[in-house]
Parts: sequence; structure tokens; C-alpha cells
Amino acid sequence: MNSGALPEAPDSKGFAVAIYLVAFVTGAIVMSFEMLGSRYLAPAFGAGIYTWASLISTVLAALCAGYFLGGFVADRFPSPAILAATVAIGSIWMLLLPAFSDEVVQFFAFQIDDIKTGSLAAAMAIMLFPVTFLGMYSPFAIRLLIESKHNAGAVSGTVYGISTAGSILGTLVTTFVLIPLIGTRAITVSLGIAGLLGCALLLATAPRRRLGVVAALLASQLAMPPPARAEDLFDSQIRQTMLARKDGRIAHLETVYNDIFVTKEASLLSLSFQWKGWRFYQSQANLADGDDLPMPYSRTLSIAAIYPQDIRRVLVLGLGAGSIAVYLHRFVPDAAIDAVELDPGVIEVARKYFGLRETGNFRLIPGDARMFLNRHPEPYDIIIVDAFTGSYIPFHLMTKEFYQLLRSRLSPHGVAAFNFLSAKDVFESNVRTVAVAFDNAIDLFRSDEGNGESNAIVIARLDPSSDAETLQKAAAAQARYKFRFDVAKLVADQRMPLPKDLRGKVLTDDFAAADVLDARSRSYRREK
Repeated sequence: MNSGALPEAPDSKGFAVAIYLVAFVTGAIVMSFEMLGSRYLAPAFGAGIYTWASLISTVLAALCAGYFLGGFVADRFPSPAILAATVAIGSIWMLLLPAFSDEVVQFFAFQIDDIKTGSLAAAMAIMLFPVTFLGMYSPFAIRLLIESKHNAGAVSGTVYGISTAGSILGTLVTTFVLIPLIGTRAITVSLGIAGLLGCALLLATAPRRRLGVVAALLASQLAMPPPARAEDLFDSQIRQTMLARKDGRIAHLETVYNDIFVTKEASLLSLSFQWKGWRFYQSQANLADGDDLPMPYSRTLSIAAIYPQDIRRVLVLGLGAGSIAVYLHRFVPDAAIDAVELDPGVIEVARKYFGLRETGNFRLIPGDARMFLNRHPEPYDIIIVDAFTGSYIPFHLMTKEFYQLLRSRLSPHGVAAFNFLSAKDVFESNVRTVAVAFDNAIDLFRSDEGNGESNAIVIARLDPSSDAETLQKAAAAQARYKFRFDVAKLVADQRMPLPKDLRGKVLTDDFAAADVLDARSRSYRREK
């Protein structure tokens, strides 16, 4: 480090070191808080690109305002006390945030229908204020450190370099270590405490020793607690046209959420998502046979139909190509089916290439699954959750709070069916979390997808059902609906025993390390 970066007065060297150290801390706090922002917003607005754009824009706007304001105030009041106060104000906000964040975010979620505007407003409400004050730190610190124009460049570069190093560490530690370890709210409180400790350090090392009393008052904040067959759902003409196409890639569409590919092999039309060459099949349709369900997991999901006494309303969260909705509609034609899909591009592909269309009993609804449930209290007899963004289930659709919300939207004898990947860590956490939300009233079914891959279907019930009763219900449902794939046989062949000891962690909106757990034990196939 250039020695010219430090004031030469002997009694101020310790203060200069403290300023650089706190620059590192504030840089870490800002980026850590930005990463946490997605955890605050996702339960209401989803974890898609609009949410991240809102968060990034808010942080940049706050830093922009902080840089201007910090420089302005520093030139007029170059006081260590005011520098410490800027850190203290932002830190105290973070200590208090967990006490009111949910109410603020939900307010904007319910008041603003547009997800882009709503997520931006919510991000501004919870993040703009503290990050602005933390953003004041660097220009203010530079003003206090500069002795003359000869060391201005070295001081500025050192402050911003150290702050940026803190930002890098804050991003990595928060994402890789803290979120899986202790949860969102605990991390937020820890950031507030770290900021107040930095504030106390500044005051304790400032040349004006009379600030020790102020430091004691600010440090005392550390003790503060945190607050009959109906109309088909597909256009047969479109499917006939697709059937006549040559095998291979049919279409490629890049959306804000996914990289979508449509491919054809013989009579099978497939929709897949791809990421860095890895291929994730989401849905398939047999163009020559409308009653077929080519993907084994979707057949297993149809087991959900055996539990309700009558199937009047069905909700499908995650559309894909619409295969599950089409299948249920063909065999339970009187049921009204709503399909909610986050990515408008997926809906476009399902319409254009798979011939999916709305009817009097079938609605296509663009939007986030959790937002839809929050805004629509009407009950459903069956809710199917098959929602993936790329290769992952969004974390806010795998928490206890989400499952409890979903349970509240079931009719008195309703069931929820979940498609989970069988990767050990995340699967055990998923099953345990569903079991907690549904008082252990769950059934597990295996689905072998081929190529060594497998899914697990979890059925969560409101009514008790023994193994024998479940088999009886399956036989009765098969006789009543005459499904193409015999649900009685599926139940008998694919039933899995419930684990005696679920070792996974209960996932919550505050502690949802699902995306980290899901990254373990994954197997992919690279597109050729």
C-alpha cells in the first residue's frame, strides 16, 4: 500500500486503518444485502429476471444517490461522527427490517398487479434507504483521508478497491455459506450488527476522543432485538402439421426466464430447457395419440385423481407443453382446469407448436404460481405443482409457507401433487417440509425416467388414507374415469414407503437453501 494514502499525523493512523477496514465491511454488507433481497421479494414476486432487475437497479440507484450525497455532506461537515452516523443509520435499518419486511412486500404485491412495477416498488421500499446511507461511506471516507492533492488518487483507489473486495467476499460468503446455514433474517440482523461494530470502531479510533460517548450509545444498539369428452385442449390441425415435419430441432426461443428448445423424434414432440449445453426435458406430446403421456413422471402425477370424491376444479402450476392438463381434461372432461405458467414464452411455444388452446373449461394464466395463490382464494380439488425454471424449482415454491398457502387453497377433500427431483439432499428437505405443512398426511410414488434418472411424486392429503384405502380409491377411480394409464396399477407398482427418519431440513421463506442443496448429486445430459 502506498504510504501516501495515510495521513501522517501519528494520532490519526489508527483512524485511517479503521476507515479502510470499515470500507471493506460496508462493501460486504451492501452486496450481501443485495443477494438477500431476492429472498425477501421472491415469495411475493417470484425469483425471475424482473425481480433481479428490480434489486440490481435499486442497489445501483441507492449507491448513485449515496455517492453524490456522501461527497456533498463530507465537503461541508468532514466529521468522523457524521461518517459513523451514516453507517449506523443503514445498519439500524437492517436490524429492524425483519420485523416489517413481509408486510411491506405483501402490500406492494397486493396493490400492484404488474410484477415488474410491484417488484421494483417493493425493492425500493426495503433497500433504497439503507443502501443510500451505506453508499455515502466511500466518498466521505476519502474526504477524511485526503491530506493533499498529491495523495488523492492513491486514497480514492485504495478505498474503492478495498470496498469492492468486501463486496466480492460478501456476495460469495452470503450465497455459498450463510444462506444455506442460517437463513435470511438472521443474516440481515448479522449485517446490521457488523455495521454497528464498524461504526463503533470508527468512533473509538477517531482523533477526537470525546466521541467515545457517542460510540458507546451506538454500540448499545447491538443489544436491540430484531423485530363426456369435451372439446380437446389442442388443435389437431397444428399437431398434424408438426407430425409431418422432419425430425430434429423445430424451434429455439430465448425468453427472460428460459432457453427453450422444441425437438421432434418420430411422433414425439419435446419441450426442453437448456443451460450451458445441458438439456432438461420438461414435457412431451405424442402427436399421433392425444391420450398418451410419454413422460413417466406425468403418468405418476395422474395418481392425484384417485383421492377427491369429485373432481370439479384442477390447478396446474407449471405448464410445460400442457400434457398433464390435456390428459386430465380428456378423461375428466367436466373439470375446470387452470394452468399457471411464469414464462410467457412457454405459453407461446405450447400454443404454436403443441397446439394448446383455451376452452370453456381450460384457462392459460401467465404469472408466478405463488402470486396466483395469494390473490385467488377459491379452492381446488387437485393442485399439481410441476414448476421448474431451467433445471430448478424456484426456492419460494419449496418452503413451508408456500405449502401452507397451497393447503389453504384445497377443497375439503382436496390433494396436492408435487414433482420432485430425487437428488438426496433437496428431496429429503422437500418431503420433510411438505410433511410438516400437511401433518404427515403424504404418499410417495417413484417414477423412473430412464437413463438412470428418476423423479419422486409426493401426494399431500387433507383426508387420512391407509395403504388399503388408497388401493381401493385407485381401483374405483380407474373404473370411473377409465384413464389410459391404469392408476390402480400405478399405485400398486410405484408406491414408495415413507422414510422413517427424514433428515432433511425444513425449508422456510427465511431459511430456504433449496437451490444450494439441489446443486448436489445432479446428473445431466449434454445436447448433441
